[in-house]
Amino acid sequence: MRQRIPFILVCLLLLCCTLVFAGAEEQTSGAFVYELKDDGTAVILRYTGAEASLAVPAALDGHPVTAVGPSAFLANPALTEVTLPEGVRTLGDSAFKRCDALAKVALPASLTEAGVNPFAGCGALAELTVAPGNPNLLSEAGTLYSLDDGRLIWYAMTNAPGDYTLREGIRIIGADAFCECDNIRKLTVPKGGVALTAIGRRAFYRCENLRAINLEDTEISTVGADAFSGCLRLSRISFPEEVTQIAERAFQDCGGLTELNLPETITGIGEMAFRNCSRLTRVKLPEGLAAIGKNTFAGCGELTEVLLPEGLGHIGGGAFQGCAKLAKVDLPESLNYIGADAFSGCAALEEARIPESCGYIGPGAFYNCRSLRKLTLPEELYTINSSTFFGCGALAEVALPEELEEIGERAFFCCVSLREIVIPDPVEVIGDWAFAGCAALEKVELPEDLEIVGRNTFDGCGMLKGLPDLSDLYE
Repeated sequence: MRQRIPFILVCLLLLCCTLVFAGAEEQTSGAFVYELKDDGTAVILRYTGAEASLAVPAALDGHPVTAVGPSAFLANPALTEVTLPEGVRTLGDSAFKRCDALAKVALPASLTEAGVNPFAGCGALAELTVAPGNPNLLSEAGTLYSLDDGRLIWYAMTNAPGDYTLREGIRIIGADAFCECDNIRKLTVPKGGVALTAIGRRAFYRCENLRAINLEDTEISTVGADAFSGCLRLSRISFPEEVTQIAERAFQDCGGLTELNLPETITGIGEMAFRNCSRLTRVKLPEGLAAIGKNTFAGCGELTEVLLPEGLGHIGGGAFQGCAKLAKVDLPESLNYIGADAFSGCAALEEARIPESCGYIGPGAFYNCRSLRKLTLPEELYTINSSTFFGCGALAEVALPEELEEIGERAFFCCVSLREIVIPDPVEVIGDWAFAGCAALEKVELPEDLEIVGRNTFDGCGMLKGLPDLSDLYE
């Protein structure tokens, strides 16, 4: 009987949930799918019709329409003109996003709340009007503003190509506000009268002709995720002293950036923030930075100089992956973590001195660093992970730490210049293919207590002589 009680309780709980949400189920009225709110008003969830010129009804099945939900008209190919009725108070995020033919929209005086750019990607939208008497929304010169929070909501993709000066009183450039607007060349934030505090997610995403924006006189603390991602011609960016965070992918694929000087106030840089900035040549990172995220500078093929601050403790996976011209990097004494593939493909990197504080070097961290000649490993490194130095063809000698316990598979695969290796006594495991393809390897000293050796560990080591029979140690 006791075993049945939990089952009965679960059934009762499910029944209660069903009763609670029964009133929120979807309703259909013609081409409109909607749901009822507790006050009996309707929220449009989806529109499935094919009207070109649409006047959204003021009521559905007798229920007043007060809101258009997020993505309700998403990518409708037929719409060319839309009028929202009086009584609608809320327009949800991306409500008309990618309605490619939409050219004209009329918003009512009752509409006071608009979410993340409801018209993002509407490439034909040239006429957006707000009814007289609206206390919050302002449509002016192909731009929609929310006055209560000082937010620029939408900038028309049909505006004439040129420069844009931010309107006085605007504090926020909203998420997706200029998304894919290739008509904006330069954005100017005027000195005085504008207290810009935030740039939202994807605010300038793929504005491919944006060349410059001045932020030094603003009060921005965070540059949002993907804010300038894909701004191919952005060559100059100036930051205010107030900025502390650059979010993930903020400047990804900004192929025009050549040099990066970040304020000392920055303490966080998100993953892939400067990924594929293909012309970036020099980076100086701020003193307060404690970590570099995953793939932050991956694919910056012209990067030749990186200045890392003392105090940096973490270099994320793939942080400098594919930075083929990075010839030298001074790792700070504070560093304790190098992620997987962190310097993978840094073909020009000649020297790596890994500080004693660093207890972890991830798999593939120096994969195919084919110019790496000199390598210093910390004494308290206990594991060399798989493929860590795979393809480091110029590496002629390496001193393994005395406390080392394990060498992973393919750790030194195809290190074709390596002539001699002394494997310290604590090592009990050498992974498969660990030294395979080391064509110049002539001498190996193995530890007495070695327990496991990969079957192909020394394959292709044609110069190696006097290697004992290891078959008893094969996995």
